Order: sequence, then C-alpha cells, then structure tokens
Amino acid sequence: MVPSHPRARDRRMTPAPRPAALVAAGTLVLALTGCQGAAISDDEAPAAGGPVRIGVVVPLTGPVSQVGTALRNGLELAVKKVNADGGVHGRPVEYVVVDDAGDPANSTQLARRLVRQDKVTMLFGTITGDTAEAVGRVADEAHVPFGTAILGDTEHCFAYQWGFGESTRQMLTPTVPGLIEKYGTKVALVGSDYNYPRFYGGVAKELVKEAGGRVVAEEYSPLGQTDWQPVIGRLKAAEPDTVLSMVVGADAVTFSKQAQQFGLLTPELGFEGAPLDADFQPALGGLVAGRTHTVRWSDRLDDAESRGFAKDYRTAHQWKAPIPEVAGNAYFGVRFLLAAAAKAGSSDPEAVNKAIGGLSFDSPLGKGTRFEPANHVLQADMREVTIGRDGAYTVARTHPMVADTTPKKGCS
Repeated sequence: MVPSHPRARDRRMTPAPRPAALVAAGTLVLALTGCQGAAISDDEAPAAGGPVRIGVVVPLTGPVSQVGTALRNGLELAVKKVNADGGVHGRPVEYVVVDDAGDPANSTQLARRLVRQDKVTMLFGTITGDTAEAVGRVADEAHVPFGTAILGDTEHCFAYQWGFGESTRQMLTPTVPGLIEKYGTKVALVGSDYNYPRFYGGVAKELVKEAGGRVVAEEYSPLGQTDWQPVIGRLKAAEPDTVLSMVVGADAVTFSKQAQQFGLLTPELGFEGAPLDADFQPALGGLVAGRTHTVRWSDRLDDAESRGFAKDYRTAHQWKAPIPEVAGNAYFGVRFLLAAAAKAGSSDPEAVNKAIGGLSFDSPLGKGTRFEPANHVLQADMREVTIGRDGAYTVARTHPMVADTTPKKGCS
C-alpha cells in the first residue's frame, strides 16, 4: 500500500565553501534519515552567489521504485561530474533526495518542504505523470524551475517545468506508421490508470488515425494490478495487430508475462511502449528480444560522453543489465540545468528558469537541444533501437531533432 505520508529523506550536500582543490574533488556526502528536514531556517532566501541546490523528488519505494532509483542514480553521477569539474562558476552543487513513494500528495508536501526549508535552486525528479503535475504546480507557485526525466509529458504545461524525457509525440510520431505498415491497421491501447497513460492513449489514437489505422480496444487498470487475465481477454477478443502499452512500473512485467501466457503477445503481434524500456529487459528477457523500441537515449550510443557515463554507472552500481533510459535522461538533463545555472551566473531560481528557456546545449541527446517555448518539451534526437537476446539496446536508426511544437496552455 502506498503510504499517505512522506517517507524517509536522504540529505546529500556539500559543506560551506572550502578551498578550491577540495571543491573540485567533488561533493562531500552526508546521509541523514527521518523527516525532520534540513538545518536551514524558513526565513533564509537562497543566496544568489551561494551553492546550487537541487531538490530531488523521486519514488524510492512503491510500485515504480525501480525507475525512481535509476533516475536518482543518473542525477548523482551528473552532480559528481559537475563538481569534479569545479562546480558552477566555482560554486558547489548540492542535492537533497526525498522519497514520495509515487504518491502525488507526498510529492506536493515534499516539494514545498524542499522550496521553503531547503531553499533549493531547482527541483528534479518524479516518475508518474500525476506526481509530475503535483510538483509542477508547486514549482509554478514558488517560481522554482522543475526538471523531469521520465518518458512522456504532462497534459498541462507549467511555466517552471521542463521535460527532458521524450514526449509522447516524439515517441509515437516515428513509430506508429512503421508499426501499422509492418503488422496491420488494428491497434489496441492498454495502460496503467492514471493521467499520463490516458494522455498517451489520446495522442496515440490521433496518430493511428493519421497513419490509416484504427483503435479496436482501450483498457486501463490501477497500479498494483496482479491479475491481468480479464483485461488481456478483452484485448485478445478485439484481434489487434499491434498493442501500444503504457503499463508502467512492476506492472509492466506482470502484464507482459501474462499477455504472453494467455496468448495475446505472440511474435506476430506488434508490441511497443513502456514494457520495452531497458528497466524491464532483465525480467522480460526473450519476451522483448528482437523487437524495436523508440527511445531518446541508449547506453549503446557510440559517443564519448555516453560511453563515459555508462562506464561510471556500471562501476558505481555494479550494473550489468541495460542502463535504464531514465538514468541517461536524468544525467544529461541535470547537465543541461546546471549549464543554465552557469549561464545565469546566479543561484536565484527565477534567473535560472529564464536561462533554461533560452539555452541551446550540445549533448548525446542531440546537437543544439533546446526547449520549445509553446510546451517546454526538449527538442532532441530520437533513436530506434533493436533489443538483442544479450540485452543490448543497439541503435539501428537515429531520427535527428524530432520536433514536438504542439502548444499547451500554461507555458510562458
């Protein structure tokens, strides 16, 4: 059961300014537990020339904790890299991690605490769309920038929220036509029952129609579902050619295995969506092997920055499985945010937010990546990967700078 109160927090910070050699060596990590908060009074404002402090709201427990942990791991390596290179104009980068357990009520309370008590320069994190919306509202109220790394985008736009994960249109625009051409015109949609999978379904229906297909079934089930047989039965009865799945977290594994067990998921069926993410490959193995998947980042990208990050991630976490895409999005997303803080020349949240909107940044996510003013979606490259039986997500094709300029209310 998801708790209704905030879980333990993990505070990590760099101490007050020290000699330059020590700052360049990285961040001193101090881990605390409990909900008592940081020793920073509510009366203090973040110093414009002080440390850059990131408040990380992420589910480390609950049904999507595996993905949340990967996000945190990617962020930590980004901060370590920036501090090793001297910080932001010589100022150290600090971060405070809080566990929202995937509960929007927790996300709201903890984000407010990070803003008011920890005086963060920026917020980062969350996994599910409803928690992203919750933190987005807090960020707008407090005028503090908030970056996400999850795939997909929220239905609403916030002036202080910035999405580094691939948007729904960026995922589906290069994917849907190919699936319909290869497998057939009948498409079924299935997802976890919260706001983002339903938003994904709405975009998918539009793109399926444009590609000459039709949606023959649409199903949503609560997070934590264990018996998918009734849902699978209804999907199977619709005789789809392709299933687009936005079943997330541990449910993605349960659904996919049962879909194969009950005869829905066969080699002849097109299958795309969240269950094909690298997070789930160790559990699904041969079930996803040979399939193609559209992603923003893969640990098999052949460039120096990606190779360096992948090596550091595997060493730090003794990781042998494919590195989750969200970890890469978080790593390069935080690098983008800290570059914006350097451009702003200040730790003031409003100054940093303004710099984010005007920054063009080169990274493995693409050359000259930038945010679309109309929806705050990162305009970046997309990759089509083939999932090998050895677990490798090998890049088969790059779609340069897949644009998503669809306007949303709230961005400014």
